Amino acid sequence: MSARHIVLNELPEQAETKVDPPTTNSPKSSPKPNTETTSSSKHQDIDCGLASLQLSAGILQIAEPPLDHVRSQLRELIGRQNKIYIDLSKEKYKLDCSEVAKLNDMMNDVRRYKDKLIKIKKEMQSIYQRTKDLKKRAANVAACKQRDYQRKLDRQHHEESLIGGQ
Repeated sequence: MSARHIVLNELPEQAETKVDPPTTNSPKSSPKPNTETTSSSKHQDIDCGLASLQLSAGILQIAEPPLDHVRSQLRELIGRQNKIYIDLSKEKYKLDCSEVAKLNDMMNDVRRYKDKLIKIKKEMQSIYQRTKDLKKRAANVAACKQRDYQRKLDRQHHEESLIGGQ
């Protein structure tokens, strides 16, 4: 508290110090340094430097404890964020691993179903070929039966004509 009081007291003292206006040298006169102005300027610089140091020290005393508290809270927050980030990364890795396992299972299923499909396709081609052969054979059998039936009828007609001609 006393530092704050000192800093606040320093401000009015600084305002009380008078600044001498710079003297302008006429072009006819030779420039001579005014010793009174130079020593007063040096004294003001020292007073301003001391005042600025005391002012900055007071501001630091006022602002530093809350800043330290905020820094510690930020460190804690960053630590928590890092922990959450690491946990999320682990979960993502687990999900990625499970997704990779699911993908491998799906690829194995695709391979197995493809093999089944190829096997079914071959069976269907085999069945198609057999039915085609069976239809041909059935057509041949039907044609043979038709010929046999026609021969039988022809023989029967021939026999009847022989029996009827007697």
